[in-house]
Amino acid sequence: MNTFIFDIDGTLIDSVGMYISGLQKTLRRYGKEYTREELAFTNGIPATESLPQLGFTDEEIPEIFDQWAKDSATFADTVDYFPGVIEILEKLHGRAKLGIVTSKDQGQFAEDDARFNFSQYVDTIVVAGDAKRNKPFSDPIELAMERLDADRGSTVFVGDTPADSQASKAADVPFALATWTNPVSPELEPVAYALKTPEDLLTL
Repeated sequence: MNTFIFDIDGTLIDSVGMYISGLQKTLRRYGKEYTREELAFTNGIPATESLPQLGFTDEEIPEIFDQWAKDSATFADTVDYFPGVIEILEKLHGRAKLGIVTSKDQGQFAEDDARFNFSQYVDTIVVAGDAKRNKPFSDPIELAMERLDADRGSTVFVGDTPADSQASKAADVPFALATWTNPVSPELEPVAYALKTPEDLLTL
C-alpha cells in the first residue's frame, strides 16, 4: 500500500468519549436520557444525520449542534492521539500519500487541526460537504483518491465505524479497522486488515 486515507475520531485521536459525553449533556436539557452505548451510533456520521434520529427537526438542528459542540468542548482535555499514531504518521509522511476523510465540517476540523496539527502530516483533507455525499457513501474517499492521484489497488482506508467500512466497500478499497476503538464485528465487515496497533500499517 502506498496511499493511506484516515478517519479522525476513534482512529487518530481518542475523541469518541468526548463527543458522546457532550451529547449526553446536551440531551439532558431536553429531558432525553441516553446511555453511552445508545449514542455510539453517532460516531462517524454527521450531526445532520444523527440528530434527526434523536428526535430533532431540521429547524432545531443548528441550535442543538451548537450546544453539542460547546458541551463537548468541556471534555476536550480528555482527548489526545492514540499511542503510536504520531510516530506512524511521521514514518509514513513523505514515503506514502496520506489523506484524511472525516464527517467533521470545516469549522470542526479547523478547531481540531489547531490542536493536533493533522495537516502537517497529510496531503489532502476531505471534510463533510466537500463531496456530494458523506460517509457511508464512497464519495469522500473517491474525492480524496482523486486529489492524491491514488491507485485503487494500493489504497487503504483506516477507520473504526460501520460508516467507514461501508464507505470503503463502496469505494472498492480495503478497510483497515482501528481495533483500539472497536473490535472486529459483523457490523464492521468487510475488514481487510484488523490493526492491533498503528504500527501494523507499516506491514501493509
